[in-house]
Amino acid sequence: MKTFKQISTNCFASSAKTSAFSAVIFTSIILFFASCAQVVMPGGGKKDVTPPKVVKYTPDSAQLNFNAKAIQINFDEFIQLKDLNSQLIISPPLKTTPEITVKSKSLNIVFDRKDTLKSNTTYCISFGNAVQDITENNPIDNFKYIFSTGSFIDSCTVKGKVQNGFNHTVEKGILVMLYSNFDDSVIYKHLPDYFAKTKEDGTFQINNVKEGKYKLMVLKDGNANYKYDGEAENIGFIDAPIDVTKKENILIDIFQETPKKLYLKKNTYDSYGKIVFVFNKGADSLQINPINYTFKEGDVLLQYSKNKDSLTYWFRNIDKDVLKLQLKNGYRTMDTLEYKLLSKEDALKSRKSKLAFTLLNNFNGNQAFDLNGEIKLIFNHTIERIGDDNLYIKKMGDEIVLKEDTLIMKHIFRTNYSLPDKGNIIAPFSVKFKESTKYHLFIPPGTFTDFFGMTNDTIKIDFKTQEEKFYGTVKLKINIPKAKGQYILQLMDDRENIYRETILDAGQTINYDYLHPQQYKLKLIYDDNKNGKWDTGNYLQKVQPEKVIYYTGTITIRSNWDLDLEWKVTTDK
Repeated sequence: MKTFKQISTNCFASSAKTSAFSAVIFTSIILFFASCAQVVMPGGGKKDVTPPKVVKYTPDSAQLNFNAKAIQINFDEFIQLKDLNSQLIISPPLKTTPEITVKSKSLNIVFDRKDTLKSNTTYCISFGNAVQDITENNPIDNFKYIFSTGSFIDSCTVKGKVQNGFNHTVEKGILVMLYSNFDDSVIYKHLPDYFAKTKEDGTFQINNVKEGKYKLMVLKDGNANYKYDGEAENIGFIDAPIDVTKKENILIDIFQETPKKLYLKKNTYDSYGKIVFVFNKGADSLQINPINYTFKEGDVLLQYSKNKDSLTYWFRNIDKDVLKLQLKNGYRTMDTLEYKLLSKEDALKSRKSKLAFTLLNNFNGNQAFDLNGEIKLIFNHTIERIGDDNLYIKKMGDEIVLKEDTLIMKHIFRTNYSLPDKGNIIAPFSVKFKESTKYHLFIPPGTFTDFFGMTNDTIKIDFKTQEEKFYGTVKLKINIPKAKGQYILQLMDDRENIYRETILDAGQTINYDYLHPQQYKLKLIYDDNKNGKWDTGNYLQKVQPEKVIYYTGTITIRSNWDLDLEWKVTTDK
């Protein structure tokens, strides 16, 4: 069971003619003076800041043996209801929401005739801040009406917090539900016995719960039916029933299950020889089979994204106007698609999507280049060949080509260039640069040949490296027991962009150097199946999402500064 200190559960008369004549004379005088007077805002006393007060409940609040069909609550001033749909919570829930209306100073609640209240049960009708006065919109904070169909008011309370299992973010309006029925199917078929919704900080509180044990579930309810409709909605659960008479230190992770069925979300053909397929989840057994054409070997290239949830289909040397493709996952045919093709000649002349082999990224000469960085060239097409031309990098002003670095660059180009998510080629340079030094990169035309036989133009890039003292360092000592699987340790910025990632199986000391001055955070993922990524949970299989822990302190890096840090990680899951 996960632990969290902030969360617990706890049991607590003149004649008519004369009057008419006088009224006419009086009104005329008033209109005369009003036409001559200057219009000013009316003066007043102190602003009303007091919310309405209840003067009478019918039946009384906290009524026992309740069997009424309607409730009336009278206030000391005129009232209104604001945003009732999002504020109203009735726990346990009713099959039909009662009719709730306002008439002058009274609030009226009428139950549906077909709805039957449970016996020996305490009900709580919570209006949140929906009940307000008319003059200044002063709300009654957390206004409730409580009654019991039994001989006493249930007093147990369940408190807690819901967080996203992957990044620990919190959200308002997540349903937290209690069931006396422990069947796995209950969340699919039945309304909960009790429920509440999370506040902005992810916390919740369910009041007036009957003593006993309950199945606790949380749900991001997309269609407001208080039932789980599958992986389109987020879900969370506690492994074992909770006893609401005892104090429970619990924290609930909410997650989205991996879809059971693979389907094609979208596909685009917006440039010559390239079709992109996007799926709802990753897949290992995808096949794309041409139906009306047979390509020669090497004329088709499949390029997967990192998570295998998108696939780029490159093709060339086709003499058809239309291409038909069959999309399969294993033995199952998913779809049959048809594309009207653009000829290579038309693509070369096109203004909208002209066929050209281009470098997509460049270095900004006004920004310092990281000393430990790799030069990455991102092209719009996959690279097929790298020539032996004299590409080089040299210090500005030097006439001598750095031949050793040139050889290193050529070797890396030929062996290590990769196919990233967006379908571009990244070719890294691994050169040891000197600090605060200007460099010139030169790549002759024709060095790179793309999938369509096109070659690059001359590439010239000037840049300057950063100063050594600009950076800070962290020496991290992480204390953690040896893992059954492994740990993924990530150093990230405030937006969770990953700067460094390390795979661990036990505690060790890690040195992070060349860090930009800014704030960072540390995240540790329990990678139980050793697949190198965080995995979500599964409700029916009783699998919780892989646990994530964040370092609670602030990590501030300053220029020319070394920071020693120790993190003692607890392994209670």
